[in-house]
Amino acid sequence: MEGFTTLTVADVEYDTDESALITFAEHLPFRHGQHLVLRREIEGEEVRRSYSLCSRAPNGALRIGVKRVPEGLMSTWLTREVRPGDQIEALAPSGNFTHEPATDSVERHMMIAAGSGITPIFSVMATVLAERHDAEVDLLYINRASNSTMLIDDLEDLRDAHLGRVRITYAFTRESGDAALLSGRPDRNRLEELITAGLIRADVDHAWLCGPLALVEDARAALIHHGMPSERVHFELFGTDGRAKRSVTSEARSATVVASGRATLHGRESGFEVHEGESILDAVRRVRPDTPFSCQAGVCSTCQARLLCGEIEMQVNYGLTESEIARGLVLTCQSHATGADDIVVDFDV
Repeated sequence: MEGFTTLTVADVEYDTDESALITFAEHLPFRHGQHLVLRREIEGEEVRRSYSLCSRAPNGALRIGVKRVPEGLMSTWLTREVRPGDQIEALAPSGNFTHEPATDSVERHMMIAAGSGITPIFSVMATVLAERHDAEVDLLYINRASNSTMLIDDLEDLRDAHLGRVRITYAFTRESGDAALLSGRPDRNRLEELITAGLIRADVDHAWLCGPLALVEDARAALIHHGMPSERVHFELFGTDGRAKRSVTSEARSATVVASGRATLHGRESGFEVHEGESILDAVRRVRPDTPFSCQAGVCSTCQARLLCGEIEMQVNYGLTESEIARGLVLTCQSHATGADDIVVDFDV
């Protein structure tokens, strides 16, 4: 599927006071852990946002979970105003928060999700449990309070459907409970204690982390410290630390051209010029408005491409693994030219 297609809202379920589960009428194949990039014009502005699919892959309902963000144009529309029959444009499902399940051995999974980070985690859980009847899943699910916990009914249904293979531990940062370990914000020390107590397992085949940057970094470091191979710790971020460079507006663009290049997209090659301060994505979009992108913060990997020639530097990278970088993949929204050679990138990867 090239470019955007139109999706029709089939159902809206208000999961909490701040969130909604939105199901589309169309059926598109997807992999567990992937997301949809939605595009809509709101108040005269084109708005793009990524929302994780929260259903079983590859042919489950095309359903996303959305948590309202203060002053968020897209999330406010989706959680307050959207109704069945409304339409919105979307790119094909994408994202690297996924894996190839083993076919010849039992897989054990440790999931850690915070807030709306449960949405891709739920997709991974539902898929691996359905594909292998001996798969095991542990989930530590962190929220501010019980009434803000997304997908709780779906999680309990999943546990009931796979008795003995799903263990769920809820932790609330703003509610007191009987277990002190499960109250308060989980920093690195608390995560280490949770591993020691067995509530976070480091003796699994795969770990899946989704939430804010600090939690994901601390949890990843703790798991690796306790013996998890880094390549088996999958993570996705919901929010960063602000180090990412955003797009340069046309008004602020320098007239100085620092590099030129060629980009292949949908089988067609186009030439482009890079102005001083611009990212490769900024430069390519001027000649190819159909270039895929979403967060522009180095997280979602929608804008990834393979660098075939030239020298670039990525300002931040939260979306690509070390093996993907070794294969030449870059996040074009965070890539800036550093040499005089032509930049050649291929988005058709």
